[in-house]
Amino acid sequence: MPTEPVVERTRSAYAALDEAFVKAGLDGHAHFLNWGYEPVPGLADNALPGLVRPGSNETSERLVAELVGPVSLDNLRMADIGCGRGGALDVILRRFHPLSATGLDLSADNIAGARRLLAGRRVRLQVADACAVPLADASQDIVLNLESSGAYPNMGAFLRHVRRVLVPGGLFLHGDLWPAELVDPLIETMEEMGFALESLRDVTRQVCRARDRMPAGLMARLAGSRGAAEVQDYFAAPGSAMYDCLDRGSIAYLLCRWRRGEDRVGSADTAVLQERAARIEELLEEARASLAERSEWFPFGGPRHGADVNILAFPHAVAGASAFKNWQAQFPRDWQVSPVQLPGREGRIAEPPFTTLSAAVEALMPRVRPYRDTPLVLVGWSLGSKIAFELARRLEHNDICQPLLVVAGVCPGPHQPLPDLSSFFGEDGMETRLRLLGGTPENILSSGEMLSALQTTMEGDTAMAASYRSEATIRAPMLALSATRDDLVSQEAVESWRPRTAGGFTHRRLEGGHFMARDDAAAVANVVREAVAARLNQDLRPVEVA
Repeated sequence: MPTEPVVERTRSAYAALDEAFVKAGLDGHAHFLNWGYEPVPGLADNALPGLVRPGSNETSERLVAELVGPVSLDNLRMADIGCGRGGALDVILRRFHPLSATGLDLSADNIAGARRLLAGRRVRLQVADACAVPLADASQDIVLNLESSGAYPNMGAFLRHVRRVLVPGGLFLHGDLWPAELVDPLIETMEEMGFALESLRDVTRQVCRARDRMPAGLMARLAGSRGAAEVQDYFAAPGSAMYDCLDRGSIAYLLCRWRRGEDRVGSADTAVLQERAARIEELLEEARASLAERSEWFPFGGPRHGADVNILAFPHAVAGASAFKNWQAQFPRDWQVSPVQLPGREGRIAEPPFTTLSAAVEALMPRVRPYRDTPLVLVGWSLGSKIAFELARRLEHNDICQPLLVVAGVCPGPHQPLPDLSSFFGEDGMETRLRLLGGTPENILSSGEMLSALQTTMEGDTAMAASYRSEATIRAPMLALSATRDDLVSQEAVESWRPRTAGGFTHRRLEGGHFMARDDAAAVANVVREAVAARLNQDLRPVEVA
């Protein structure tokens, strides 16, 4: 049988996953394999109240409840094909009283877990292949299939079995991933097979929001011998290629309700359904390449379409993205803080630095443009403030978007030069200067070759600062921050940003020194958080420039 190798690979994968759950001490708690659902403000929900219990499985239970939606399963015959470890059946049997309940799954380990969870319940559980469903014709009123069909070697055969076992007028509740460009062909094929679409919901954002709530360290506990990247994709962990595809919209998570038609239908061409797995793998490969390149610029996590707000942070001269590494913890988890790594520092120390601010912004533009529809905040510190300002100016000038807020920390306005660093450092050598600036690992500070490379970076940053002057005015509002113990930039110099915005200007003076964005991250981040929250209450989306 040609599908046998695929079936065996699937069984093997589930067995390895079961072993991973046992080794991680999660076997007694891992009742669900689905990715979960977390409500997103402004997007409609569909779950019946009282179906979900608070707890560690809450988002997974919520996904089941959203798939069932307003449908009552009381006094009906229902089958969960691809029932996994029994979590969906548990949710259903707590709330409804079906006439009969059946759970089928290819994995013996999954069925064993379902039997433990559902012990004492009136439910039939059986190891079975979804492409050869061992249920009688017209024996079910409801067939449920959640996040399982992607592993089937013959989607057409599965759907024919679904139609066969459903009574005329019966419902097929289906939730799974589809490449965005194959959604319309899916609908056409299903209709040709004799199903009528009653409801289709794209819940990709809600699923991503649930993935954002994954416990820290869970993936490391589950990775084992299968490798972290494979496990992260399987669970769509934030930062994985699968999560990136969902966030960008190239793969959609759909919850569908189909009704079996009563008329007999001829044979339908299901070839397009077989394209799904190959196309998803192609999209994942594209995402992996994109993530590898993006991680160079955003080593602590890049911007996300599904975030409530994206905050790009630009550090002071010579410093790398790690100057802001402690900022994410200071913000709501649905806000994405993305410190920017320019060439010539930390993980990119071997790359030549920019010597003009224009070149830096030109390189950043294509990495920011895709997120124009998500509120954008640009935070700069010292030299980084001028990069943030020029990026904002360019985004507006090129009709891309108007940032929600631009933050300029301890920096003179763009029409003024940065302070002469030699007056601050005196005759100190390169190592001492870098220690004062901070963010440079000790192994680099003790390496003459690395110090030489950073000397080039410092020269590049100095040239970038010296060559940039602007008297432009941006539309975005600005928050300027000065520090009480800053020996480099005065309060008056920071105040000089005021005429550079037509969108409103606020100047806050903070207790600290020139490098407090790194040394007192919580204090600075708190001020930024309050300012962003105030702006979000006024503008829920970034202003599109006409």
